[in-house]
Amino acid sequence: MYTSLFFIFVKKFKMDKLFLISFFSIFLFGCPPEKIDSPVYDSDYGKGLYILSENSINYYDYKNNELKENIFQTVNGNSISNLKSLNVNSENMYIVSENTLYSVDINTFLKNWELQSFSDAQECEYAKFNRMYISDQAESEIKVVDINLREVIARVKTGDSVSPSDIVLSWERAFVLNSGRDNFNDYDTTLCAIDVKDGVVAINEFAGNIIVDKNPVSALFNGSIVVLCKGIYDESNLSNNTPSSIHLVGSGSLNVQSSNTLSNVYNANNLLINNSNTKYYITSSSGVYYLSTTSLNHTLVTDKKIPTVLEINRESFANTDTTSIFVDFLYMNDKNNSDYIYKYNVYLDQFVDSFQVNDPVIDLKIYK
Repeated sequence: MYTSLFFIFVKKFKMDKLFLISFFSIFLFGCPPEKIDSPVYDSDYGKGLYILSENSINYYDYKNNELKENIFQTVNGNSISNLKSLNVNSENMYIVSENTLYSVDINTFLKNWELQSFSDAQECEYAKFNRMYISDQAESEIKVVDINLREVIARVKTGDSVSPSDIVLSWERAFVLNSGRDNFNDYDTTLCAIDVKDGVVAINEFAGNIIVDKNPVSALFNGSIVVLCKGIYDESNLSNNTPSSIHLVGSGSLNVQSSNTLSNVYNANNLLINNSNTKYYITSSSGVYYLSTTSLNHTLVTDKKIPTVLEINRESFANTDTTSIFVDFLYMNDKNNSDYIYKYNVYLDQFVDSFQVNDPVIDLKIYK
């Protein structure tokens, strides 16, 4: 009898112990965990038009006419702000904000890394040897970032109290535009050259200044360094204005080889070149112009829009019911509708499409 009672006691004790363990397990661990959204990304960003606004990045698939808004936040789960410009190198996109440089995978838009080392960053450009050059207006210098170390490894002054902005590379040099400031009396005229390599050795050495014209704002490399100067532009007093101009600078000699004043063209910006290397496209206060790459003479393309940003892309266009050809398309916003993107068919000489994004547009970048 005592043996039976002993086994009943033990059995009950075990059941009570199991109950207590189960109870505390439910109490401690039974509440469902807080749901955390995982990053959402796919592999079909890549080729397309990237649209930068002050606080977001949008993606437009021009082949399928599909817009995806705010893709950085969608993919990475956090927002970014005070954005300035975009740049693509290899399969990475670099996003410049006022204080931070971001690197993202161009195919997924998943963030690789970020670096917070800037006071008022404007533009960036890949400078070989795994380096990015970033113009910092507040400090009047180029900051050299090692993208493997992810840190600033050098600084190059571009002048005293100047405003470095656009950066363009030739074979062995980087050219930085000192663009002046918003005050029409506070203009600049200089292009700063930096040696980026000595043979096969990476360097970051100041090579000299070149005087061009008032307020250089955009440049590209086409055998020579092609520099667009906006001149002086004062909306409140048009009598202060001076016309824009274009200049060819020898990347080796650092001399101005030729130049042309663009009569009746003011506040020029956004210098681009077409696929056939025959035309430069620019924006201005009166519309979009193209310039012959040989004569540098300008011709009005359209005055229906007054863009602040411009991008060019070569795309397939169905010119008949059965055939297609490749033609140039211009993407632009409008000063009075800066959150719209307008698509201009150069072959048809007309606007063919438009779409709206969430904020005023400040930069465009095609990834091909």
